[in-house]
Amino acid sequence: MRRDARRALSIRPEFHAPLFDALSSIPKMQPGDTVFWHSSDVIHAVEDAHRGTGYSNVMYVASAPACAKNDAYLKRQFPSFLQDKGSPDFPADHFEVDFVGRATVDDLTPLGKAQSGFDL
Repeated sequence: MRRDARRALSIRPEFHAPLFDALSSIPKMQPGDTVFWHSSDVIHAVEDAHRGTGYSNVMYVASAPACAKNDAYLKRQFPSFLQDKGSPDFPADHFEVDFVGRATVDDLTPLGKAQSGFDL
């Protein structure tokens, strides 16, 4: 993939109607629930807008769960984390760098550091 080609892709009924039949919806979630999926293997979506009353969060963690492919990605992603930038396969706009409360190395426990690539 060319470095400048990274972007989120949206589907629209007028152009991609058959894809909606293949869309995998996540079931109703409860606080603390977690869903793992391999994003390049399934068509998936998150809401464009949060319409609930509580907190809503979608996290993209491409290096979990641990496997050879994800471990290889973690080696590419780790420098971005240390530089406080977005993941290397996301658009290079780094729009999250100014978020208040954004996690840093200092927020990680020893286990978190191991899972983030410090021992690679």
